[in-house]
Amino acid sequence: MASPYTDRAQLIALERGSTRVGEWVEESVDIIEDYKKAFGIEPPLMASIAIMNDSDNTGENSVSYISNIEVCK
Repeated sequence: MASPYTDRAQLIALERGSTRVGEWVEESVDIIEDYKKAFGIEPPLMASIAIMNDSDNTGENSVSYISNIEVCK
């Protein structure tokens, strides 16, 4: 999904809704393939990864705890 703030970012939702609230969830993604799908080109040699949560449209609070991020080839 396109970012409403910039064309240089794409948002990919991995979880939504309240089904897994209170659980530790392990996610695994292929960031190269995600980049290609989002932008239609090969990724550059250097890029950024952001992790966020968003609840401003619902008026609720949201908190995320990240224990480990591992990027490997």
